[in-house]
Amino acid sequence: MPRIYWLALLLTMVLSSAMTVIYVKHESRLLFAELRNIQKLQDQEMIEWSRLQLQNSTLATHSNVESRARKTLKMRLPENVQLVQLP
Repeated sequence: MPRIYWLALLLTMVLSSAMTVIYVKHESRLLFAELRNIQKLQDQEMIEWSRLQLQNSTLATHSNVESRARKTLKMRLPENVQLVQLP
C-alpha cells in the first residue's frame, strides 16, 4: 500500500510541474507579444520625435523667423537707429 501512495504523490507532482511549465510558457508568450507591441509604439514615437526635431530646426532658422515676422506681424527694421550711452 505505501508504494501506491508514493506513486500517486510522484504522479501528482509530475503533473503539477508540467502544468506549471505550460502556464509559465503561456505567460512568457503573452509578455513577449506585449513587449513587441510596445517596441513598435516606441519606434513610431521615435520617428515622430525625429520629424518634430527636423521641423523645429527648420522653423527656427533666422531667415524663416524674419520672413514670418515681416509677413504675419508686419514688422520691419527701424530706419533711424540712435545709440545712447549711459555714464
